[in-house]
Amino acid sequence: MFICIAGKNDIAVSILQYLIDNNNGRYKIGIVCNKNEIGKDTWQKSLRAFAQKNHIQEYVLEEIYPMENLLFLSLEFDRLVKPEKFYDARLYNIHFSLLPKYRGMYTSALPILHGECETGVTLHKIDAGIDTGEIIAQQRIQIDNKDTARDLYFKYIYYGTQLVLDYVEMLINGNEKSVPQKESEASYYSKSEIGYTNICINLNKRAYEIQNQIRAFVFREYQIPEIYQRSILDTKITNKRSNTKCGEILFENDCAMVISTLDYNLILYKDRFDELMTSCREGDIKRVQEITVVKKHIFQKDAEGNTPLIIAAKNNCLEIVQHLLLQGVDIDEKNYSGKCAVDYANEHFLYTGDKRIQTLLCDLGANN
Repeated sequence: MFICIAGKNDIAVSILQYLIDNNNGRYKIGIVCNKNEIGKDTWQKSLRAFAQKNHIQEYVLEEIYPMENLLFLSLEFDRLVKPEKFYDARLYNIHFSLLPKYRGMYTSALPILHGECETGVTLHKIDAGIDTGEIIAQQRIQIDNKDTARDLYFKYIYYGTQLVLDYVEMLINGNEKSVPQKESEASYYSKSEIGYTNICINLNKRAYEIQNQIRAFVFREYQIPEIYQRSILDTKITNKRSNTKCGEILFENDCAMVISTLDYNLILYKDRFDELMTSCREGDIKRVQEITVVKKHIFQKDAEGNTPLIIAAKNNCLEIVQHLLLQGVDIDEKNYSGKCAVDYANEHFLYTGDKRIQTLLCDLGANN
C-alpha cells in the first residue's frame, strides 16, 4: 500500500507523524504539498519541512495518479481532486463543516457570519462533486459567542486531527463504513462568496450582526477588520438602545469607540496588539494593564509567533509576566522558533544571574 498525505498545516503534519510512528513496514508514504507551501514553519507547521526532516518523498499530484493500492488523504489540500484521474485509489478528505452544510469555501468565516452556534468536522469519501462524498464520521464543534474566525480555525484543526486519528486505521484496513449525504440539507459557497481583498463591514445592521461580521474576519495572519480606518479586534453589545443613525460614532478614546446600530449601541475595541508588545519590551506595566482590559490582546501572536508573555520574559519584565499569568495565558506557548517564555527566562538567568522569572514560571509548572 502507498499512503499519500496531500495538504498543509498542523493537521497534515500530525497525521504524517502518526503514519511514520505506526508504519512497521505496512505501507510506503509520500506527500503532495499545496501550491503555496514555502518549506518552513510559520504560524502553522510546514508539511514539506517535516517530510524532508523525516526523509519522506514529495510528489506532484500527477505522479500519484497511476499508483496501485493508493490511500489518498486530503488534509487541507488546495486542489480539486478528480477521482477519474486515479488508477487504483481510495480517496478521503477532511472537511471543516458538518456536511452537507457549508460545502466549499470559507468555513471559518461563514458559520460565524450566519450566527451559527455549532459547526463540525467531517471525514468523507471523495467523489466527483465538491465535498459531496459519503460521510464516514463527524465531530460536532461548539462556536462560542466570542470565537473569531481564527479561533474557529484552530478548533477545526484540533478536532479534525483527532477525527482522522480515530479512523485512520479503519481507512488503512479498508473496513470503514459510510453513509450518503442528505442533499435536502446541503449548502455550498464558492470563492466569490467573500471578497477578502476589500472587506467592508455593513453597519446598517443589528449590533449582533455587526459583531458577527467583526468576529468572522478577525484572523491576524490574514487581516484585522477595519471600521472608519480603525482596526477592530473585539466588540461588546451594550444594553443601551440606539437612537441615532446607524454607524454614528457616539464616543471614542484610545481603547474603543461606541457606535449606534439598528438596535443597541455597540462598543468596538481597537486592535492595540503592536502597542502591547512594545509595552512588554519596555516594561510599561501600566500601559500593559490598560490594554489587556480587552483580553483578546493577550492571546495574539506577532509575525515570529511571540506572545506578550514571551516578550515580557525575554525582556525580564517580572511585573508584566505576573500580570499576564493572572490573565490566564498559556505558560508553555511556543513561538515559531520553538521557544517559550521559560526558555528566555533561562537564558536571562545565564546571562545576568537574575532567576526571578525563571523561578516563577518553573514553580507554576512551565515545561523546561
